Amino acid sequence: MSEYVDSRQDSAVSPATRPAVETHAVDARHLTALVGGLGALMVAALLLIVVFEVVSRYFFNAPTHWVTEISTYLVVGIVFLSLGLTYRRKEHIRIEFVVDLLPEARRAPVMRFAEWLGVFFVAVSTWQMLRYVLSEYTSDTRSWGLLSAPLWIPQSMVVAGLAVLLVAMLDRMDRHSHGLKPAARWFSHAIVVLGCMLAMVIGKHSFAVGGTQVSTGLGLIAGSCVLAAGLHHGRRMAGALALSLALGAWLFAFIAGGSTLEVGLLLLVVLVAFLGFGMEVAFALGLAGLLGLAFLLPQQQLSAVADRLWNGANSFTYAAVPMFILMGSILMRAGITGGLFNALAAWTGRLPGGLAHATLGAGGIFAAFSGSSIATAATIGKTAGTEMIARGYSPRMTMGAIAGGGTLGILIPPSIPLIIYGAAVGAPVTLLFAAAVIPGLVVLLSMMLLVLAWALLVPGSSGETRRYSWAEKREAIVPVLPFAVLIVAVFSVLYLGIATPTEAGAIGAAISALIVAIRGQLTWRMVCESLAETAVLTSSVLIIVIGAGVFGWVVDYARIPQALVGVVQAQELAPWVLMIGIVAVYLVLGMFIDPISMILMTVSITFPIVALAGYDAIWFGVALMMVVEIGLVTPPVGIILFVLRGISAAVPFRDIVLGALPFVVVLLLNLLLIAFFPEIVHWLPNKLQ
Repeated sequence: MSEYVDSRQDSAVSPATRPAVETHAVDARHLTALVGGLGALMVAALLLIVVFEVVSRYFFNAPTHWVTEISTYLVVGIVFLSLGLTYRRKEHIRIEFVVDLLPEARRAPVMRFAEWLGVFFVAVSTWQMLRYVLSEYTSDTRSWGLLSAPLWIPQSMVVAGLAVLLVAMLDRMDRHSHGLKPAARWFSHAIVVLGCMLAMVIGKHSFAVGGTQVSTGLGLIAGSCVLAAGLHHGRRMAGALALSLALGAWLFAFIAGGSTLEVGLLLLVVLVAFLGFGMEVAFALGLAGLLGLAFLLPQQQLSAVADRLWNGANSFTYAAVPMFILMGSILMRAGITGGLFNALAAWTGRLPGGLAHATLGAGGIFAAFSGSSIATAATIGKTAGTEMIARGYSPRMTMGAIAGGGTLGILIPPSIPLIIYGAAVGAPVTLLFAAAVIPGLVVLLSMMLLVLAWALLVPGSSGETRRYSWAEKREAIVPVLPFAVLIVAVFSVLYLGIATPTEAGAIGAAISALIVAIRGQLTWRMVCESLAETAVLTSSVLIIVIGAGVFGWVVDYARIPQALVGVVQAQELAPWVLMIGIVAVYLVLGMFIDPISMILMTVSITFPIVALAGYDAIWFGVALMMVVEIGLVTPPVGIILFVLRGISAAVPFRDIVLGALPFVVVLLLNLLLIAFFPEIVHWLPNKLQ
């Protein structure tokens, strides 16, 4: 699952405070809900056709010729048709560590400014994607698959999703524009739409400014966004938006033709600035890349935005993401967390720190279901935190065990970040999952040994042990046995060659729904909520992939990875020194940036350097997950620390941090272990091959 909070409604404005825009706001909410509902239906369709493919191929020796192609189109639909709903629920991932440092009075204007930058990027993307689809329709471009489907049909979902997202973004601006009359709101929206329409009519026309060719369409859309921002938030906002876009264009045009170092520094500074303003990660990556495509290259390549929008999510590999998210979502709603914790508590009750062992074990197992560290920490924390404190465990051990168990969601398969990493570097997801199994178990065992030592050496840190009878143990474990069968089934079909990772995820989601139905817990509401949450979280994750694709286009053009490899070669650094440097960079980034964003923003640059040091993609994938785990629980902005702060308000934040730090040390020691003994990572993949 996405490394983010659970889906929630936009409650920024209460119903009592928005009578003037009620009709318009309701229309926008209905539109995003309707189109987002189509994305949720596509999740269900993806599940059904993938399961059908597995059954048809394995049991009847009748493989289909259409499931793979249709699945990729469904992934595109899930991502883009859910964009508006994802934005309305505030599920798009953003990094707010800089904005949060500002006084309350200044924070809101900065966030509105960031949102207007996002409006500009989405408007330009809509324009370019519409041109792209019309071109594909005119030329009757068809897919390479056996279906030979006209590509403009699935590509139209991208245009529709972007248009709905644009409506949702402008609707949020309405909610923050107090005192603006409804007619003025409609007029501001019309200005943005008119800018996009005029850009369509003008096409590729451009004009010269100081020797730099500027796209007329790009200028029109920028001007329309500036005017709309002025109507909504006044002249200062309009001036800030106009100045920032003009300054960005000038900087890229000025650096064009410069050295690789200059281009790389500019891209880094601009991206960090956008992220610092509080822009959504996907939009920040996309806008930085857009400025490069428009002003850095010898000839404008704005059409590359549309190419990345379409091809960024058009991959069967990414179909595994919604399937594993759906499996975890169903199980979370079925209340598996409490059963896991109770079962493990019964079996570890006699050990010193028994409930902490149960918390770690439940975290590791639940991580295998959900694939999310934050979901694991939040759900396990609610169940285990209260119980441990009530039984006399110190707040530090309690919070540390929950945080440690939460980190396992990234490493223990199925891991969404591992799927994203594998797609980014071209590593087989099946081998990555296999490679992470033994290190994941070793990390879990190491954490349990830490808890044992902590309980024995620090008096008062753990409560009293309790001996459970065999009858109590059997009674506790029976309810979770079906879910153990689920884990075995998913990994069996995956590693016996019966199914691909995508198909294994679909089988897992189907079996989890069946188990929940047999238990009498499956309701229509649960199904709808799980499908909607899956669509939203999939969209929030894969839209970052697409934004990173736009940014990566410019990075590749500037040959930044190749230049860095050359610099490293010239320094003749020992491999271990090189790896320490890379790990240090990731540890710092992990304090501020969520895992998936960090992977996508950096792996195209760091992986060539790692390969130069002699490490392969499989080993680096596992090592990277460990480093990212450390970042999740490292102050000052470890995401899991703040999740625990939210669910344990009575525990001082200092105790949460001090409780998590010993587990950071354990993760670092395990990282050293796989560095000195890489066969820990490679043994199982080699056996499978």
